[in-house]
Amino acid sequence: MTPRPSTPSTAPGTGQGTAPATAQALPGAPAAAAPGGAPTATQRLVAWVREFLQFGTVGGMAFVIDVGLFNLVQHGPLAFLAGHPNSANVFSATIATLFSWTVNRLWTYRGRTRDNTAKEGVLFAVGNVGGIFIAQVCLLFTHHVLGLTGPLADNIAAYVVGFGLGTAFRFLFYHYVVFTGSSGPEDRSEVEQAPEPPA
Repeated sequence: MTPRPSTPSTAPGTGQGTAPATAQALPGAPAAAAPGGAPTATQRLVAWVREFLQFGTVGGMAFVIDVGLFNLVQHGPLAFLAGHPNSANVFSATIATLFSWTVNRLWTYRGRTRDNTAKEGVLFAVGNVGGIFIAQVCLLFTHHVLGLTGPLADNIAAYVVGFGLGTAFRFLFYHYVVFTGSSGPEDRSEVEQAPEPPA
């Protein structure tokens, strides 16, 4: 007598075979993340912190360039802009801005740069003009309202108050307006998912 081949059992009333035991989820087990799903809150936080640290490092180097040039042309041996603090601030900030854009583009926001480099450069300049404007307002207020015109007052107005407010403005402007290319911090933090096996 020839043995009959076994057939998969069917669930009563469904007509469909029961799933193999290995494919059934255990009770109470967390659902696996869907491929390409949104990053976790921890991944987002890590990405933001990494971006801010890189931004801060570049900003620190630009700050040294800015302060050094400002004091060199305003109060230093060259002093070809002595008595013109606003002009000296614009000059030093412009050089520091060119440095900042180059390094941020190649490092901090690498992978988020725009295909249209000219448009990105214009937007970056706009963001820095906003930061310079904030510093200018602080200098004008110190000179013409408070009547303080010494080197200490100039540096506090431009590079403590003005620079701090300008830095916060630039960081947000860079993230949300300038560097909005292929991937943001959230996208870069995603872990690649393995492809699903064929059914």
